[in-house]
Amino acid sequence: MQPFSNWAVGLLLGAALLAPARRAAAQGFVIVVNEAGPASLNKAEVSRIFLKKSSKLTPVDLEKGAKVRTAFSKAVIGRPVTAVVSYWQQQIFSGGDSPPSEKSSEAEVLAFVRNNPKAIGYVTMGTDLGAGVRAITIQ
Repeated sequence: MQPFSNWAVGLLLGAALLAPARRAAAQGFVIVVNEAGPASLNKAEVSRIFLKKSSKLTPVDLEKGAKVRTAFSKAVIGRPVTAVVSYWQQQIFSGGDSPPSEKSSEAEVLAFVRNNPKAIGYVTMGTDLGAGVRAITIQ
């Protein structure tokens, strides 16, 4: 059996590194940060940020009925939106933290992220991000 060439190994490693980002893209959303934010995060970090178990970045959500929020919630947090809403109701009732702010449009999410150096949000794949915002890779 012939061993893989350096080129083939590089191709396989590159594909493996891009797989998580492709899974997010296949879900129909991209995670965005301010241009001053990190270039990549792992899925667990993003989930902790949106559940406010990490203060590394300030999360912003789309309103509960947004299709992209449904996709994001299932793919990244691992729960349907209704379960996440229930989690926040329990947090509020027990004197815990409050949920991330909600925006009614992707333009509002992008404006929030653009104007807050530590912000993180998500928008539909293919949305024009404009200046000051960039998509990140999920590891």
